[in-house]
Amino acid sequence: MILAKRFLLIFFFLSAFEGSAQLLEMEFSEKRRQESAFRLHVLRYGIIGISSLKHLDLSAELVKVRFERVGGKQFSFTLYSTRTLWKGNKKEPLNTFDFLINPIGGTVNGTLFMGIPLDRQYKNSKIAFALGKKWIQGQPLPQFKNSSFIANFSRLGWGYQKLLAEDPLTNSSLSFWSFPHLLLQQASANSRNSFFDSQIDPWAYGYGVEIGVEYNTQLKVILHGQQLLPSFAQGDYNRFTARLTLAYRF
Repeated sequence: MILAKRFLLIFFFLSAFEGSAQLLEMEFSEKRRQESAFRLHVLRYGIIGISSLKHLDLSAELVKVRFERVGGKQFSFTLYSTRTLWKGNKKEPLNTFDFLINPIGGTVNGTLFMGIPLDRQYKNSKIAFALGKKWIQGQPLPQFKNSSFIANFSRLGWGYQKLLAEDPLTNSSLSFWSFPHLLLQQASANSRNSFFDSQIDPWAYGYGVEIGVEYNTQLKVILHGQQLLPSFAQGDYNRFTARLTLAYRF
């Protein structure tokens, strides 16, 4: 069983490595490109988020490498960094859990993404897959000394996007997207014990949904929610966690 899970994770990684892109960048133009495009972005977005766990944080999109093929297939790799601004929750394990459940959370977060359009003419509907690894710093339980751990995650779902309004005269636009998905969280048994008292299984499965709007390709407002299934997480860790995010493009 363990061997099968490892093989599945390796397969997902190899599939995503052929091409990838993060969900904050869904590419809202309706028509498909007539030629392939490659882009490199550095320090493009500043991101502030607050969750139902009473955790306020600030993130930066440090680097993004992005490639889109003719026909609408979309791939990228994105590197994020997230820092805490305010902790309203007095339970320190839940503050660490917030970094775990936040798709772009972690002191260092590397995310691969792949989007494959389902529509032959337009690219407003696609199968989307994200795979990432994050380094999380947090306060362990009193009997442990390690202050950080590595976590892996993946999301697979259906992405839908639509251009709601566009005014060429003022060069303004408003777009919408949604992404219901299945998710997988994986980390070592030692880290689950050190930070979460083994109340989260090393392999934890769940579901989530992401909806958002983008104004002028510059400001994004995103509402995101995730929940680990009770079969794989106990106590406070199997509650539905909501997050509101604002992302501004420099």
